[in-house]
Amino acid sequence: RRNTMAATPAPGAARAAPSARPTPARALKPRASSSGNAHARLGRVDVRARATSTTDASSRASVTAAKRALYDAMEGTYRGAGASASERAAVEEAQVALETLDVAGAADIDLELLSGKWRLVYTTAADVLSVLRIQRDLGPLSPVEVGDIFQSFTADGRIENEIRLSVPLLLAPATMGTAGGVALKVDADYAKCGARTLSLTFQEARVTEVRISDLAEAFIAPALLPRGSINHQILLAIKDLELRFPLRGAVTAMGGPARGDDDGGGSRARSGGAADL
Repeated sequence: RRNTMAATPAPGAARAAPSARPTPARALKPRASSSGNAHARLGRVDVRARATSTTDASSRASVTAAKRALYDAMEGTYRGAGASASERAAVEEAQVALETLDVAGAADIDLELLSGKWRLVYTTAADVLSVLRIQRDLGPLSPVEVGDIFQSFTADGRIENEIRLSVPLLLAPATMGTAGGVALKVDADYAKCGARTLSLTFQEARVTEVRISDLAEAFIAPALLPRGSINHQILLAIKDLELRFPLRGAVTAMGGPARGDDDGGGSRARSGGAADL
């Protein structure tokens, strides 16, 4: 490129005659200097690229460490039901520390990342804590067993809250990680009503996926006796049982500023994230 530019006359300049004296070597020095500057610029770009890569890696490491700190703070709190005042403060502090990193620089909710099924690992919602505390306080004598609690989001604006419960002796155990007991589900539609806030419109509640205990099944259809059509129909009816209760018109909001404020419904930390969006 340097040779081409050197061979091209400047606008308005006359061509040199064949007998003209060659261009002095010193006239080419600015070209060499320009080339040197180009190399210097390339060097600076390369340094910036490496610095950016190092910064991104450092940011990811910070997020990983902040997530681990949040999980450590929630450990042993019985999903929030057994948390002391100091433990709740530690969880909130770790939550805010994670939120303030905001590596991507996005203040808005990413609904694509929100889509999926989330398992609750910690909550401050009074309605959920009241059920969890019954089991924690009464232990084996508790009339109810609480299994997994989920919250599922779809990209088309649907949300489903699910809690699995069991009644000892009557229903199959609702052990975490299994689909025992019975599922209580609440369906709702959601829409963005702020940068980090969702508006929920509840549609209906359902009692579904009933799994009776082996003892209850043996009582309905004893193994030592032949199963008649009535016994079989009763078992099928229980398995297919689904009760629906309309909730149309009930509206609430979730999320809010990323500073850990409770929106009245309670913030819920979940596997991989928190409901305080």
